[in-house]
Amino acid sequence: MTSSRPDFPESLLSRLRWRQRQGHQWPGGGTSRRPGEGEDFEGHRRWQSGEDLQHLDLHVWQRLRQRWIREYRQEADEPVHVLIDTASSMTFGERATALQHLRTLLKGVAKKSRVPHREWIIRGDSIEPCTASALVDPPTRVPLNDVLSRLPENFSRGRVIVISDRLTFDELSEWTGSLPVRSLQWWSLWLEEESNPSWQGDLRLTEPGGDSWQSHFDAPLIQQYRQLLQNQILILQDWLQSRGGRHVSVSADSSAAKILEELTGSRGPLEVISG
Repeated sequence: MTSSRPDFPESLLSRLRWRQRQGHQWPGGGTSRRPGEGEDFEGHRRWQSGEDLQHLDLHVWQRLRQRWIREYRQEADEPVHVLIDTASSMTFGERATALQHLRTLLKGVAKKSRVPHREWIIRGDSIEPCTASALVDPPTRVPLNDVLSRLPENFSRGRVIVISDRLTFDELSEWTGSLPVRSLQWWSLWLEEESNPSWQGDLRLTEPGGDSWQSHFDAPLIQQYRQLLQNQILILQDWLQSRGGRHVSVSADSSAAKILEELTGSRGPLEVISG
């Protein structure tokens, strides 16, 4: 895989950059210089219990009475860690193509920004470097609290982007563990039938092994599903916000143009600069 695929031409990749401000989620987002240290101001994240109070941003404390820490990054050598949540469902429908689009895009943006790019996969409760063979025959998923507690220490530098199609996050509502991550984004790669179902009638699904499942969908059942999914999304978003992270919903669509439009929209993690 290369970043020169026609889905994302070089001329486009050179104009993409990470958005410095995500609405009102991260107060004080922007870019400036810290004198004498050669670092770029990255943004803010919430102070966590046990951290040194001397790193608090006193201006934010005086204005909002909230504890936020200013973070800086070296302009060069800031890796992008792409963590792929493997499961058989990640290859269902158009999700495999959409995942390939995301991998190509992230690799291309990192290359144009001249920063290291690394891919990892979740295999059971372990985090491993991503290889072509590692994506074959994924194991059964384990709860997220078992996985996230094993994130490598080197994730503390740079951005960590989790690409997943999980729909339930109940285990996060009670998990209070710490993460060696300062900038975490969870990208939900969902099919239209998962994020916004509308089809009604009888449905029969058959697994590759031959087992089948049949049910009937009507308007009340679909509304119940939408409410349950929204509750799960709120669990994930609250958990991410408490750690300075954010949630991004991406359509599992075969169109690279549609995916790029979602990622660079008004609240997307990327933006297109003029040029």
